[in-house]
Order: sequence, then structure tokens, then C-alpha cells
Amino acid sequence: MATTVPGCYAGQILRIDLTNSHIWTQPWTPDMARTYLGGAGLGAKILWDEVPAEVSWDHPDNRLVMATGPLAGLPAWGTGGLTVVTRGALTNGATNTQANGFFGANLKYSGYDAIVFQGQAPEWVYLYINDDTVELRDASALLGKDTWETQQALEQTLNLTGHQLSVYTSGVAGEHQVRFAAIHGDYGHVASKNGCGAVMGNKRVKAVAIVRGSRSLGVNDPRGLWLAAEEMAHDLKFDPSTQSLYEYGTLPGVVGLSRLGGLPIKNYTTNVVPEGVDMEQWSASGLRNGFDHRGHQCNACGMHHCHTQVLSSGPHKGQIVDEPEYEGWSGAGWATGCTDPVAVSWLNTQLDRACVDVNEFGWLMGWVMECQEKGYITTEQLGGLEVKWGDAEAANTLLQMIIRRQGFGNILAEGVKRASEIVGGPAADCAIYTLKGDSPRGHDHRARWEEMLDTCTGSGGTIDSGPPVRQTEMGQPARINPFDPEAVAKMVGGTRGRRHFEDSLGTCIFTTRSSIAMLCRILSAATGWEFSKDEAVTFGRRTAALMRAFNVRCGITPDLERPSKRYGSIPVDGPAKGQDIGKNWDHMVAVWYEMVGYDRQSGNPLPGTLQELGLEALIPVLWE
Repeated sequence: MATTVPGCYAGQILRIDLTNSHIWTQPWTPDMARTYLGGAGLGAKILWDEVPAEVSWDHPDNRLVMATGPLAGLPAWGTGGLTVVTRGALTNGATNTQANGFFGANLKYSGYDAIVFQGQAPEWVYLYINDDTVELRDASALLGKDTWETQQALEQTLNLTGHQLSVYTSGVAGEHQVRFAAIHGDYGHVASKNGCGAVMGNKRVKAVAIVRGSRSLGVNDPRGLWLAAEEMAHDLKFDPSTQSLYEYGTLPGVVGLSRLGGLPIKNYTTNVVPEGVDMEQWSASGLRNGFDHRGHQCNACGMHHCHTQVLSSGPHKGQIVDEPEYEGWSGAGWATGCTDPVAVSWLNTQLDRACVDVNEFGWLMGWVMECQEKGYITTEQLGGLEVKWGDAEAANTLLQMIIRRQGFGNILAEGVKRASEIVGGPAADCAIYTLKGDSPRGHDHRARWEEMLDTCTGSGGTIDSGPPVRQTEMGQPARINPFDPEAVAKMVGGTRGRRHFEDSLGTCIFTTRSSIAMLCRILSAATGWEFSKDEAVTFGRRTAALMRAFNVRCGITPDLERPSKRYGSIPVDGPAKGQDIGKNWDHMVAVWYEMVGYDRQSGNPLPGTLQELGLEALIPVLWE
């Protein structure tokens, strides 16, 4: 048995008690590192151990975990990853959400693998980390500043620029505890799901600022790590299944999903592209080349996405903005009926700067636009504002009301589920959400049944398994009929755990689209553990089961694993016209439960499943 933690770990977890301004470190043990890895695995363990049922998302005793993993900071693509785990504001259950940029590498080089916040600061603070200097500093001068302004202010205060300093903040939305506030950093990278920014704001933490530290990391097999990383990069560049991702990031998704009926248009009211819209302009090359642009890659990454660009026309011509990823084009655009790429690109950056989840905003704004058009929400309720389909300027006006909880914005700040319940009547039937309270990714899941099932049954505030990546490694067929309820349920259940493993490594999911075997090869070279594919799958399913048990303890039971009326509706046109997931829902959920080994009545992992996953200690807790 190893007596020390592998050198790819910094070896310490940084603990912050905000209530008492107490800062200390907790060392890893070798067993803890191998069992929980980091990221989602570590966060799930902390949630289960330290956040009991009575501690809601806005209770000071809730934990906010900002963690890396064993590969963060190493010479492989996309190793600046951050995983945020907490009890989130939308579902009041577990959150597992990722961002990239430079946070993970900067934190590791400063000597820490994770930050765990508890308590609530008496006044607004930001956390400053510079190697052994760890301080809670006064953040009163940062209040009211958006995410970009906050980073710029700290760069000026600390006299640091570029990648010398990584700043992640909850923005103005976090200050006002908007339920879908995100955590944004490094000019365009967002941990967005389940209101993690609202938790950060509730704790009165305006930002975390990490100077790129001076400590070094070690690996067990440098040559093996280098060769595996080079092979993974080669696959990303030349494998036909990932080549477009390497060149354009997720931009090809707009046209690709429109052909399948998976592009959400006008709040799920249609799946037909409006007449007169030039889809060539929305192709990956059209979007990329429609703007002057430059790369803004993450730590140690050679992928060709995460660009910045210059607006070429319109009222904000000349402004520098983020190049949206697919979900930005969707949430700031198609879901709200906006089909002008310049307007969508501008609005997407306003959402990043405001620090809200672009997907939740898209469903919320599409709902408002539809309801105002139908008379379910009046102009008077919106303070005289008219928010028509495709109007990015009006959407931004309403965004500014939401993040400051002004007027009707105070209701909308509760998220689409709660806002629609407050308004009630026929307006409630137009809203897209799960009964747990979270919302889908930026797709029309009525044409992507696997993602609707995954979103509704997942335990992290978003999809848990995601679109299968080389699913044959996990015993699943290479292709299925996407509208076969049994095949879909078996696929989603059979690939459970893959994403939890990736989310624990400190890497980006876009650079880990290799085989699980390749990820295990890189991890083994870094740690010396000889980590196998079977161990990776077991680890992922153990982490998923731990989050599931936490959620059930929080009161998120199987009756909430359903889509809202509009979310689960039947498409009226387009490629998926007439496909009805609703009539198959109960059967799909039952098959999924059988696949993952959970109890259909309580929602808990079965005793045999817990035994198999090494979670025997949970059996008396869950099954007394």
C-alpha cells in the first residue's frame, strides 16, 4: 500500500470557514485520493458527509466545493479544469458542474487540490491565493461589478495580467442570489448548473483570485504520460468523430441538431427553421468566419474553440465578446427566436457578464416571450417592457432586472419552474423544466429522448451520462433507434458513471472524448496506480450512487423525475413530428432503474448495488 499521495496531486485540500475567517488545510491520504480522485468524486463525498438533510442550499452549513483532479496542471490538453459541487439553488439537491480556463492549474501550482467553503462571511469578501498566502480580503469595492469588471479590477489591484491570475466570481446575479446564478471566470468560462453562483453569493464570496503558483507537480511515468497525451491529441485532430470538435468546438451543433429536430426554436413551439434564415450563415465555418476572431484557449490546450470575436455590425459594432459555444447560440438565440448571429453573440456575453446560466435564461426568456404574445403575461407586469420574439435588446433589459431582482425580475430570478408556478394559469403549461426544478441543456429533448431521461433522472442538476462517447466500451451497442424507449433507457442506464469519472480528473470533457482506456492510461502514467477501465466505471457509478443517495435524503424522490408539460410534449412539426415520449415515460424510467440498480419506490441505490460499489456503510443509513 502506498504511503504517500502521487506527485500529480498538490496533496492538500484548502478549508475556509467564512463565519469565523478560519483557514486551514486538510491533507489527502493515499486511500482517499484513489477512492475519490478529486472533482465530482471528492465533492460527492463531502456533500454526503457534511451536508445533512436539514441544511438547505442557502444554509451557512452548506458546502461549496471548488475542486480540481489528478490531471489538472499536467502537460495534456484541457487540464485547467474546475468542478463545482454543492447543494444547489434550483433543485435544493446535489450540483456537479464544470468550467475550464486556468483555475485548476493555478490552484494546483499554489499547492491545493480543492477549496471547500463553509459558513457565511459577515461582510462581502474575496479569497486571495498566492502560494502560501491565503487570505479573505474585503470585496466591498467589487460589489455591483460584472464578471469581466471584477476580473479587471482585481488584475489592476494585484498588478497581474493574463494567465498570471485566474478569477472566478458569482457576478451581480450571485450578489442577489438569483437561483440560476453561475460561477464565471477567465473571461468566458462558466460553471453554470443548478444555481451554484447563488450559493457562492449566499456565502458573501464575491470572487476567488488565484495567482499562478510556483510549485511543481510530479508524475510517475513522464514518458508514458507524454506519449498518451500526444496520442489523445492526435485522435482529436484526425479522428473523423472528433475532428470538427477540434476545429470548431461545439459550433457544428446548430445545423446538425436542426436537421434532427433537436434545435430548440421559440420555446419548443416549432422545430422548423423560420423562412428566410440562411442556415449556411449558421454553419460552423459561417459562424467562425462571420467575425474577426482570435483564440482564447484554456490551460495547455490545442483545441480551436473558446475564441473571442469582434461584433461586425449592429448597435454594438466593434465590441469584443465571447464566441458562444453551441448552448450560447441556443439559449441566447434560437430558444428566444433570435436568428441574428451578431445579436446572439452580444447577448451571450451579457449573460456571461451578468453570471447566469445561458440555458435557464433561454427557457425563461422564451417562456416570457410566448406568454406575452399570448396575453398570459402583460406589458404592465413587465414594467412597460415589450419582449417580442428575437429581441435581444429587450431580453438584455429584462436580464438586468432579473440579476438585481427589480420589479417582475424578482419573480423571474426564481427560475422558470418557480416563476411559472407563481404566474400560474395557462402560462404554467408553457414552461420547460423538470419537476425537480432544474432545466435541460440547450436542445429540444423531444428529439433526443436519451437526454430528457438523463436530465430527469440525473442527480447533479444537469445530465449525468451525456451523449454516449464510445459506448461500446461500456457494453452498449454502437447505434440505437433514438425513439425506441427500451433501447434509450438501457443506453442511459448502461453508460451511467462515465461522466462522473471524467468530471473527477481536472480535465475538459471536450478533450477527453477518447476511450475510457486512454483516460485510464494517462491517469496511470500520472499516478502509478495501474488504473483499469473496470475501476474507472466502478468509480463513476459509485460517485453517481453517492449523489443519488444525497438527493433522496434531501427529499428529491422518484415522483419528481418527470418533465414539465411543455418539456415532455409532442413535436407538432419538423423531423421529430409526432414522437411521443410521454406514453413511454413510465416504462423508460422503470428500465433505467433496473439498469442502474436503484429502488423504483424510494429512489435509493439497492443494498446489492451499494455492496458492489464499495458503499456498504450506506446500507444501514438508507435501508433501516
